[in-house]
Amino acid sequence: MLMNSYFERLNFDSGKKFKVSNKIDINFSDRMHWHPFIEILVSLYDNNEVTINFTKHVLKTNDLVIIYPGDLHSLDHVAENAFILVQFPLDLLMIMSEFNSNFSVFNQYHYIKYDPSNIDADRMIFLIKELPELFYSDTLFNEMRIYSLLLEFFVKLGQYCVNAKKEEFSGDANTEYKSIKLMTEVCLYISQNCTKSLTLDDISHHIGVSKSHFSHLFKKYTNMTFIDFLTTERVKRSEFLLSDPKAHIIDIAFDSGFSSISSFNRAFKKIKGNSPSEFRETMTNNAF
Repeated sequence: MLMNSYFERLNFDSGKKFKVSNKIDINFSDRMHWHPFIEILVSLYDNNEVTINFTKHVLKTNDLVIIYPGDLHSLDHVAENAFILVQFPLDLLMIMSEFNSNFSVFNQYHYIKYDPSNIDADRMIFLIKELPELFYSDTLFNEMRIYSLLLEFFVKLGQYCVNAKKEEFSGDANTEYKSIKLMTEVCLYISQNCTKSLTLDDISHHIGVSKSHFSHLFKKYTNMTFIDFLTTERVKRSEFLLSDPKAHIIDIAFDSGFSSISSFNRAFKKIKGNSPSEFRETMTNNAF
C-alpha cells in the first residue's frame, strides 16, 4: 500500500530535466518507496537485489531494471556505487502518443537480463552506460544528446517488448505483425479517448472484429482486459491532476472520464492501493 511507503521527490540540478549518477542514497534506498518519475538502473555488480511491486530480482552485472511512476520498490543489500542510475520525468515520453498508448506493454518488463546475443537488450545497456560521462561533461547540447539516447533506449525497449509479445501470438510472421500493429493502434485510440464513454462494442466495431476476438488479442498484448486498460488510463490521467493541490477531487473524477466520485474512488483504490485523497496526502506527508 502506498500509505505505508515513502514518496521520493526529485530535484533536478540547474533546471535540468535528467539526473544521472553512479551513486545511490543507501540511507533511503532500502525503504519501500515510490516516485512520479522513471528510473533506469544498470547493475554494476552481481547479487544486487531489487524489489519491484513485491517481486524480488537478484541481479547479475549489466542486468537492467526499469522502474515506472508509482511502482513500489526498494534496493536491498547494495553498495553506494552498485548501479548506474538515470531518472527523469515521465512527461518527456508521454508527449509521444506511441509511448503513452503502449505504456501498459512497457510496464510488463521491469527486469531485463543481460544477454549479449540479444541486439536490443545489448544496445539498451550500452546507451545507459554512455550517459554518466555525457551528463557531467560541458559538451554543447549535452542535455539534448541525453534525451536522444533515452529516446533510442525506449525505441529498443519497445522492439524488445514487441519481440517478446510475438511469442504469445500464433500464426505466421505477417499475421503476428498485423495483430500487434492493430493492438498498438487500439491502445492509442483508447488512450486518446479515455475520458469519453467507451465500450467493448464501440472498440470492436471501430476495428471491425468480433468482441471475443478483440478481447482475446487485447488481453494477449496488454495483459489486461479492455475495462482494466480503460480504467488504468483514466487513473493515470487523474494522478497528474491530483498533483495540483487546488484541484477538487470531484472535478478530477469527471475530468478523468469517471461517471461518479464513488466509481473514481473504487477504481483508484483498486489500482493504487489507497484513495485519491490519501494518495495526495502521501505525496505531501511521506516525502523524502
